[in-house]
Amino acid sequence: MFGVGETIAGFVVDAVVGHGSSADVYRVHRSGESTSLALKVLHADDGDTGRARERLEREFAIASLLDHPRIVGMVSRGEILVDSPPRTQLWLAMHYVAGPSAMSLIPREDQQPRVSAVLRVAEQIGDALDYAHSREILHRDVKPANILLTSTSDDTDAVLSDFGIARLLDDTRPLARNGRVQGSIAYAAPELLQAQQLSPATDVYSFACSLVELFTGLPPFPRSTPFAITYAHLRDEPPKLTQRRGWLPSALNSVFAKALAKKPEERYQTCTEFVEIITRALRDVPVPAHTSRRRRRVRGYPG
Repeated sequence: MFGVGETIAGFVVDAVVGHGSSADVYRVHRSGESTSLALKVLHADDGDTGRARERLEREFAIASLLDHPRIVGMVSRGEILVDSPPRTQLWLAMHYVAGPSAMSLIPREDQQPRVSAVLRVAEQIGDALDYAHSREILHRDVKPANILLTSTSDDTDAVLSDFGIARLLDDTRPLARNGRVQGSIAYAAPELLQAQQLSPATDVYSFACSLVELFTGLPPFPRSTPFAITYAHLRDEPPKLTQRRGWLPSALNSVFAKALAKKPEERYQTCTEFVEIITRALRDVPVPAHTSRRRRRVRGYPG
């Protein structure tokens, strides 16, 4: 762990942004420059260093293929030497996003969603995902924690981050390791959970799961165990959003049922199409008053 003011590979640490299971993230600037960057540094003592290194390398390699204003931009990567015992830590530098993650938009049970902010985020992230798909890249881990916001206001911009388990459409390597699914089960499509062929529809499903949570406060299947969540993704009917927020238009129930269809070919062809239908359904729908906004400062950098 590095402290404020320390230098890492020529980057000066300005603040600690977050801690992940395999890496720490810092807000930094290059010596002699003022532009803020985010620096992700792999733990030197990580128990699964090989896998963590592979994920960090993949994040840099795949995200570097993408040039879109709503996708976090990669800057550089490298290694630093740790003295005791001698070993290396991999790092990668990326554009810095000043705000929290989209988890800050998840409403509590006694709150209503910030509809205008959610729709703005949905439009931007939907466009980012469609762009990635047009470049033959699947994100595979779309969730609120991996969507970074530039501010806490309703006119915030959003940036898609963490391409650590992304893959090219023609990648034929196994989807799971030792029977473990790579990705977040709460947002995982049935075909990903069953190690079947993936497609852009896989990201559409995860994107829909994320929007269910941003509109209602809970992911589609809030079960108590990973097994129960997995079973629900495979077998249970999608939730009716109106049962969680009664003022939401009933049309959204069928819209999300399509986006969360068990069969990939039955979902929307693009994220943009999905978001446009949601936006039309919510046009001129009044949002009931709610209490103070949630301010969870949870970022998506570490993964």
